[in-house]
Amino acid sequence: MYIAIIAIFCAGVGNFAMHRAFMESDDPLIQQMVRPLADKVGPHITYIFEFLLLVGAMAIATRNWFAGLILYGLYTIFNGLAFSWIMQRRD
Repeated sequence: MYIAIIAIFCAGVGNFAMHRAFMESDDPLIQQMVRPLADKVGPHITYIFEFLLLVGAMAIATRNWFAGLILYGLYTIFNGLAFSWIMQRRD
């Protein structure tokens, strides 16, 4: 269980790094998706959502370490794929 929690935490650090790169990029697609939500709720709402996903995955891992690890691992993989697609995309 503890190894799963540590692995989820390390993946969470990577997810936060990718999320910050997303938010600091000047990509029009990212700005178009985030701007309406940020205008209504606040500029840091996406970071709060990312944190809640991490805490939720770690909470799931305390009960069922395999399910928590697989679910957050899949989220990290898809997040990495989206990150690489956005950063390699030409305007």
